[in-house]
Parts: sequence; structure tokens; C-alpha cells
Amino acid sequence: MTILEVKIKGSLHSPPLHHTLYTMTEFLHKFACFDCQVAFKRRAIEDASSRSAHQSDSNIIHKCPNCAHRMAFMGRNFAAPSKADSSAWEAAKRLWEAGFRFVGSGYHSDPALPKSKSGISEFIDNNPAHKQKVGKQRRWADYA
Repeated sequence: MTILEVKIKGSLHSPPLHHTLYTMTEFLHKFACFDCQVAFKRRAIEDASSRSAHQSDSNIIHKCPNCAHRMAFMGRNFAAPSKADSSAWEAAKRLWEAGFRFVGSGYHSDPALPKSKSGISEFIDNNPAHKQKVGKQRRWADYA
């Protein structure tokens, strides 16, 4: 009996189907262009030997298909705001510039990352050891 057949029959002892078909390194991560206010899922690791989907930044360069600017690694848990929500895009950009990435399991006691630009400076100043502050601080304007 194949794993798929076991899963269909409802066996509680089989591993979840997605664990069987994909390894952690095959998950796609979100990359964003703050100028165009778009995000895409892309491959983030070249060498699959680490077998980890949790990382602080990607060394792989993905260019925005609209403007050709290098896209920012955001992590697997980034939910791209709508194009019309400029406040949320500004918040995402400011968080990224400060080193915050949308990574990890989400099981931590730190405050949630803000989704609008109101209070973003205060949040960044008050959370220097936040669990999701794992990336390098950068300026978007200089990121190429």
C-alpha cells in the first residue's frame, strides 16, 4: 500500500502527506519589491544540505519582473498587502530595513510585527531582541 493510499484510508499512524512529498528545502520563500509593491514566491537556498527552511536572509538574487530591482527576502510567513495599501507596504519595508524577517514558526511571546506604518518606529526601537529580527539591517535604496 502506498503512503497516498494509507492517507486516503485515514490511518492515524502515517506521516502527513506533505512531509512525504517535500523536504524542508523545497519550500518557496517570499521575496518583495517595495517600489512596485509586489511579492513572489521564489527559491531561497542554493545548497539543500542544510535541510532548513528557517533562515535570516537569502544569498540568491531574484530581480523584480517589473522594474529589475533586486527583491528583498521576506521569509515564508510574509503576507503581501494589497497594492492599494501603501501604509502596509511602508511598514513591511521599514521592518525589512531594520532586519525583521517573517520567519520561524510563529510560536513566541514577542509582539506581532505591525501591519501599518503608524507606530513602526516605536516598535522597531522597543524590540531590538525580537525573535523575528534575524536579518541584516539594510537600506532599500542601496539594495541592488
